[in-house]
Amino acid sequence: MVRDGLYQGKRTQIDPFAFDDAVSDVFPDMIRRSIPGYQSLVDITGLIAAKRMRPGARCYDLGCSHGATTASILKAVGDHRCEIIAIDSSAPMIAAAAANLVDQRISFKHADIRDIDYVDASFIAANFTLQFLPPEDRLPLLKKVRKGLRHDGVFLVSEKVDDDGEFAELHLDFKRENGYSELEISQKRAALENVMRIDSQDMILARLHDAGFTDCRIWFRCLNWISILAAS
Repeated sequence: MVRDGLYQGKRTQIDPFAFDDAVSDVFPDMIRRSIPGYQSLVDITGLIAAKRMRPGARCYDLGCSHGATTASILKAVGDHRCEIIAIDSSAPMIAAAAANLVDQRISFKHADIRDIDYVDASFIAANFTLQFLPPEDRLPLLKKVRKGLRHDGVFLVSEKVDDDGEFAELHLDFKRENGYSELEISQKRAALENVMRIDSQDMILARLHDAGFTDCRIWFRCLNWISILAAS
């Protein structure tokens, strides 16, 4: 695993954060050191999917990055037949995912998740993906996701939430504990400004309801990071 050192050096100009080759190269280390509880969340995502996916079922991994969620699902379902459609708008990310996971049950798509027609899905996962979409695009996407789920299907969505100062400060402590310097934290925050726009927990739940999901449960929380199971 390549260690994330993208923001170690002082930059005269901070460009907007992008999922380019440089980020893709260090992404597994970056996300592990930046999101508290990340590995547990991904591992349990696979277990939840396995409970929902009958043999031959279809699922979508939205914003698959290096394929961690897809790999977790495959591990949980074992040798059972299924179809996983893993989507990412970043060419370096989808290339890394395809190199990491060789399984005929996976279809990798280099595409914008807003442009996909979701069909007959038992499970759809979006782990830390919607927060990078413009806020006005989130409800239309959620409506497409809801329409594409089977009657007994479920949508798992994980997001960073806008929360009180104590949790935000503890999150900074978490990153410091994982070796990020004040300069790295500051420069990455500047890069993410206007790229990752987070909502409150209440806003996320209200938007899911507006999209047609009537049963929404928060199944995971660690500081200001949550994951929700949404069904109709």
